[in-house]
Amino acid sequence: MKTKIQELKTRFAHAQSDGEREAIDREMDALLHSDKSGFENAMLSAIKETNQRVEEQLLRQKLEGVLPAISVSYLAKNYFNKSPQWFYQRLNGNSVNGKPAKFTPNELMKLRDSLTDISTKINQSVASVV
Repeated sequence: MKTKIQELKTRFAHAQSDGEREAIDREMDALLHSDKSGFENAMLSAIKETNQRVEEQLLRQKLEGVLPAISVSYLAKNYFNKSPQWFYQRLNGNSVNGKPAKFTPNELMKLRDSLTDISTKINQSVASVV
């Protein structure tokens, strides 16, 4: 069921006409009526996956204005004890060992804390210059 939902979701995203979308809607409706519980579980899973991808894209957008101004090498090494490549793999969702890399919830908290720390250091430097 999940595979069929994913296939229909992909087809819907690439549909060129209202007729194609209506045909996909009819197929979805048929799936719903054939196995309501399976359909609900598959749709919930698809929604969670979509939300995860959106959150990852939002993180990249949120950091878009900051990353050029700070050293990712410094950030990765000093706060994560990792390489800049490791950081960018997670930020960009690159495939690592066949799976998309992403920050864990703990790593996201560490990223937030590291950016706060860098911000504090910048503010202290500004205060000492003026």
